[in-house]
Amino acid sequence: MKTTSILLVCLIFFNDLLFLEPVLARAGSGRSHRRAANSQTPIKPSQIHIDKPISNAVNSWLKRHELRNSQVAVEVMDFSTGNVVCSVQGEKRFTPASTAKVFSTACAFETLGGNYRYSTAIAGSADIKDGKVKGDIYLMPSQDPTLTYGDLMRLFGELAGKGVKNVEGNLKLSPIANGGDHFVPSFLNEDWGQEWMPVSSDLVVDSNIFGGGNLPNSAKLLEIDASQELNSHSKSIMRQDLYPGWMVYDDRTNTARAYRGYPVASGKGPLVVGNPTVFNLALARSAAKNAGIKFGNKKYETGVSMNILVEHKSEPLSKIIQRCLHQSDNLYAQQLLRSVAVSAESKGNDHPTLEEKGLARMKGWLASFGVTLYEVVLKDGCGLSRKDCVTPHSLNMVLRHMLSKYGEGGYVSLLKGGEVKHGQKSGSWKFKTGAMDSVRCITGVLKNSGGQSLLVTIMVNGHAPGVGDVRTSIGALVSTLAGTQMQAPEETKSQAKQQAAP
Repeated sequence: MKTTSILLVCLIFFNDLLFLEPVLARAGSGRSHRRAANSQTPIKPSQIHIDKPISNAVNSWLKRHELRNSQVAVEVMDFSTGNVVCSVQGEKRFTPASTAKVFSTACAFETLGGNYRYSTAIAGSADIKDGKVKGDIYLMPSQDPTLTYGDLMRLFGELAGKGVKNVEGNLKLSPIANGGDHFVPSFLNEDWGQEWMPVSSDLVVDSNIFGGGNLPNSAKLLEIDASQELNSHSKSIMRQDLYPGWMVYDDRTNTARAYRGYPVASGKGPLVVGNPTVFNLALARSAAKNAGIKFGNKKYETGVSMNILVEHKSEPLSKIIQRCLHQSDNLYAQQLLRSVAVSAESKGNDHPTLEEKGLARMKGWLASFGVTLYEVVLKDGCGLSRKDCVTPHSLNMVLRHMLSKYGEGGYVSLLKGGEVKHGQKSGSWKFKTGAMDSVRCITGVLKNSGGQSLLVTIMVNGHAPGVGDVRTSIGALVSTLAGTQMQAPEETKSQAKQQAAP
C-alpha cells in the first residue's frame, strides 16, 4: 500500500483526534421516527464466521511494530448477516474513551426520537391579571445542553410581551427527581475545572462555562489567589500544567469566586461553573429583570398546580447528537444520558443520580438486542471515566441495531464520515473516534469498494505517549479493509451452484 494513501486516510479520518477530541492526550414528536424502507435486516445473535481475506488483512496489520507492546482488539462484522468475520479479542473489554458516546447518543436517539426537541418553559402558579402574577413563577428545566443566556433573555422577553410586569412571589426552579449538579466521581482530578468536562445539571446555560460575559446583575467576581488556597486537594489540582479554572457562585452575597491554575495570569480564560444550578437560576433572574419583570418575593405555598406561560424549544435532537458526535462534546453526552433517565417512568428511588438512572435504562436497552451485561461497564455517558470498559463486539452490535432499524439516513448518518482510498479502490466510512492518554479507538460502518457494509471496531489500549504511529496504523487498517472484499460463505456458494444447475 502506498504511503500517500495511508497519510490521506489518516488526515481524513482522524482530524477530530487532532482538533475535536478533548485535550486528553495530555491528561413534531420525536417518537414519530419511522424505520427506513431499506432497513429490514433483522437483528439476530452474532455467529463467528471467519472470512479469510478480512482476517488475513487484520493479522498482517497486528504485526506492525508500534502495536507490539499495546493491548489491541479488532472486530469486523458483516452487516447483512450479523456474522463476525474477524475477531481479535473482540469479546474482551477495553477502555473506549469517546467511542462510549455511541452508546449514550444511540440510546437517546431511539428512546426520544430524532425529531425530539427539548422544551424549557416558564410556568405560573396563578393567572395573569393586570400584568401581575399572584404567586410564583417556575423555570422548568429540560436537560437541554444547548440552552444559552440569549435563549433565557428571549424567553423572559416573550413573557413580558404577554403583559407580565410583576410577580408577587419569586422565580423558582422546578425540581427534578434525582437531578441537580453532578460531576462523575470516577473522572480524574485533572478533568475538574477543564472546558472539556463542565459540571452537568438540570438547567444548563452556555455549557455551564463562564467566559467572562454574563454574570447575575450586580454580581462581583473575586479572583482568588491560588497560592493561598488552604485545601491541599484543590492546590494539587491548580498546580497541574493543564491550567484548570473554575468558579463558585454564592447567591446570598451575589459573589462569584474564581479559582485558576498557578501558571495562568489572573482574569484570563474561561471558568467552569462549579455549582451551575444556583448560578444559572441567578442568571435567569437577571434575564427576567432585564426584561422588565419585577418580583415581590412574597412567600407562596409550593407544590401547587402550574400552567405553562411561555416555552423555548431546542433544535431537533438529531442535530444535537450530530454535534455531540462530531465535536466529541462530553457535557452533551452527559445531558443526553440524563435525558434518557428523565424520560423513564419513575420506579422508586433506587438511583441516587440521573446519570446512574440513565445508565441503568441504557443497560436494558442494550439487552433488548443482545448486548449482555458483561460486555459493557460504563460509569458515564461520555467515555471520560477511566473505569469505563466495553467490548468491540458491543459497539458493533449497537451500530448494526441502529443501521438495521433506521437505515443509512438515520442515526448512522450523524456520525462523521468520508471517503476511504486503498490504491485505486475506494469506499465510504461513518465513524466515531475515542482518544485519551494511552487510548486510541475507532468504531463505525465501513462500506468497502465492493459495496459490502462492514461494522468495524478497533481499540488500542496502553500505547506509548507518542500517538502519531498509532493513528497512522489505525488509518492503514481502515484503508486496507476498504479495499478488501469478503468471500461468499461456502453454504452460499453451494446454494448459488444449485440454483444455477439445469
